[in-house]
Order: sequence, then structure tokens, then C-alpha cells
Amino acid sequence: MTSTPTGAVVSSKVGTVLVSDRTTPIEPTANCETDTRTALTRGLSEYLSQIKIQMPGGRELRLKRVIENWSEPEDVATYPSALVYSTEAGEYDASRFTPGLNKDYRLAAPDGRYFVVLAEMVLNLVVDVWATDPRERMGLAKMLEDAFNPCDWMYGFRLDLPHYYNARSSYSLKSISYVDDSDDAMKRYRRLIFTLQGNVPLMKLVAYPDARFQHKLTVTDDPQISLADDC
Repeated sequence: MTSTPTGAVVSSKVGTVLVSDRTTPIEPTANCETDTRTALTRGLSEYLSQIKIQMPGGRELRLKRVIENWSEPEDVATYPSALVYSTEAGEYDASRFTPGLNKDYRLAAPDGRYFVVLAEMVLNLVVDVWATDPRERMGLAKMLEDAFNPCDWMYGFRLDLPHYYNARSSYSLKSISYVDDSDDAMKRYRRLIFTLQGNVPLMKLVAYPDARFQHKLTVTDDPQISLADDC
């Protein structure tokens, strides 16, 4: 059974792509622009930049800016916005992997290299949302709850990451909190924090020569002897 996301809508397929059909095959590529940790934060931020929701009354909400890690001091603030980051160490979990070759993880000819999956990067992530009023924050919370559970065949969601071998990552929602204090209230900030767990395989490309088999048949004058050798 497959489904398309409901509630929150993915407006375009730019960069990172949501896997909305469980039968969609993984199609790895040779393109690698990041390490595994950055692959997860970049994938999540690109996904969030594509999401929008139509609220009752016709108001459309979307994040005007999604930033990986902290912005630079000279960056101009835009609201509503979100920050994707992690303050924790990522863990390499190799318990479910035995490195080896898989014909389904091979680049097409003439490249022909194989992908070896060594382990899985597991990283806890924070999505820190900045809104300007309580109703906007509530609408964004609903939008992200839908976006973080877009399908009916799994908890969480999967993304294909074109910046990291087009590897398939998975994310699952862990918690939500509203952050309010007097200083933010005076500045008309209304913050919302989600925490998620992200997983992506640690991969590398390797080249192995293909085995080429030849069959040699040796025939002698003796009708009793016929030798066949594989080499």
C-alpha cells in the first residue's frame, strides 16, 4: 500500500526528494558533496524548504528560510524561518552491516564501480522554528507534524539525498516543544522546536575488476582423451 503526503504539501522536487512510494528503487550516483552528518542536515533543510500548508480561512504557510546550522551575523532575518542543526555526536552503527559487494549498488557502465555500505550514521537533529505570532506557530507545528509523517506505510519519512550518492535516508520524529520567554515575547518571537533522529548509510565507491571466464577445449588424436579446462 502506498500513499501521497496529506496535509503538508511538497511543492517541488528540487534537490532532496521525498520517497512517497515504498516501491521506489534506490538509484545511487557517483555524486558526493558532503559527509554523512552534513548529508542528513542538508537533506532535512532542503525538504523543509519545499513544504507548505493551507490553513482554515485560506492562509498559506511556509518557511521563508531554512538554514543549516547557525546563520552568519550579517544575514538578514526572515520569518517564519527554521534552523536545522545537531549538538550531539553522530554515531556509526555497524551492527547490521557486513561490508560487501551488491549488484544493485553498482554504477552503470562504463564506470562500473560498486558501493560498499560500511555502517549507518545515526544522528539526533533539532529543527528550531521561529514564528511571529501564536497562530502562525501553531499552523507551522501542524504543517511539520504532517511533513514528518507523510505516508501511511511507515512512521517517519525517507529522503533520497542527491548530494550524498543519492543515498536513501530516514528520519523519525521524537519530540516537540514550544519555547516562550519574556524577551522573545517582547520581540514578537514564537519559537517551536522539534527533535528527530536521522539515519543514512556510510558508503564509499570501490572498483573491482570483473572476472572473465574462458573455456578451452583440448582434443588429441587419441579418441579416449578429451580435456576441457576452465581458466
